[in-house]
Amino acid sequence: MKSKIGIGAAGQTLDILEYVVLAGREVSLKEISEEIGLHISTVHRYLSTLIEKGYVRKTPAGLYKPGFRILELSSYILQSLDLRDIARPYLIELMENTKQTVHLTIKDGYEGVYIDKVEGPGTLPMMSRIGMRMPLYSTSFGKVLLAFSSDDYIEDYLKKVPLIPRTDKTITDPNKLREELQKVRNQGYAFDNEENERGIKCIGAPIFDFSQRVVAAVSISGYYLSVEENKDIYLSELLKTCEKISNALRGKK
Repeated sequence: MKSKIGIGAAGQTLDILEYVVLAGREVSLKEISEEIGLHISTVHRYLSTLIEKGYVRKTPAGLYKPGFRILELSSYILQSLDLRDIARPYLIELMENTKQTVHLTIKDGYEGVYIDKVEGPGTLPMMSRIGMRMPLYSTSFGKVLLAFSSDDYIEDYLKKVPLIPRTDKTITDPNKLREELQKVRNQGYAFDNEENERGIKCIGAPIFDFSQRVVAAVSISGYYLSVEENKDIYLSELLKTCEKISNALRGKK
């Protein structure tokens, strides 16, 4: 028996989950209790939470095995890693065609996360870096990821995320943001008109997977005058790039 005294509830719950997953077979409540070193009633309570969240399943025989939520999250992580590898050459090509900084982003919770960045030659230094989290409401890629989310998610987002002004051009009115997201959904791309960073304008567009679900967004960012003067060219290049990446994710050439 392994003593788990002093370990917090979160750690104990993870120990239980790891044991159920790594056992490679269905396991009993007693077995988990003995292996983890916790009272049966405590293990049962933690298992109930894991079952409710979909991480563990209980069989008709009263045994426990991994739930489908683990597979779902694993697929999401692997897809994000594959996405970056697949998208990379197209991002470089887009940067070369526009000479602007290009970002690849995904949605995580109520924020966007940069998972790749290709810096344009001679462009203005930007705050962005790989792994950095950014607001969805004030960025072009964020508005794309929001616009192509479910209506329930959007409403939940507006209830829980304060629309704090990043610049004097940030959309901070929920109704105006709803209108903006509908516009983005209709036209298939979004603009950031210096809404997140003064002097920087961005254009974002979605990446679709095989099920036509938006899994990421690509954006072009640059000095506001350059983006404004070349907006149509940049948008055309961006949409072509996103189509190429989407097709590559679906296994098309």
